[in-house]
Amino acid sequence: MKIKILILTLSVLLAAFINTEAAPGPDKVKAKAVIIKTNNALGVAHMTVKRTRKFNGKLGKAIKHERFAIKQYKAGNIEMSIYHSLYARKLATEIMQENNAKTNTLFIITPDEKALQASSPSDEDLIKEANTDDPTEIKDEDLMGNGTLGLELL
Repeated sequence: MKIKILILTLSVLLAAFINTEAAPGPDKVKAKAVIIKTNNALGVAHMTVKRTRKFNGKLGKAIKHERFAIKQYKAGNIEMSIYHSLYARKLATEIMQENNAKTNTLFIITPDEKALQASSPSDEDLIKEANTDDPTEIKDEDLMGNGTLGLELL
């Protein structure tokens, strides 16, 4: 009888411990994969804008959000890095569509990425956050040189 009570008590304590554990957030490996994929998509979008010369400001905005995503990643703010990177990829996709350019798998937000994005702040909140960090406007035209886009992760 004492063993049954002991087992029951341990079971209740274990169940309580399991239920109070916080759900794990996205890990750095997933965030890094999102950022790298977005970096590559932005490279394609950059080359497209460079070729078509259609400057509408979206490339600069996408680069700003991707730079902020990298900054957040390096600071350990994994969720925010994912949200900003996926927003930058959304802008890159719009750039491709507006330039009548073909997209590839780099631009697709996968089901896993959609799940990571589920609790993302609104686009407006992401824009405010990136602009609060760096209010400087990045013009598409200023990104047309042969240098890097400032998207180095490491």
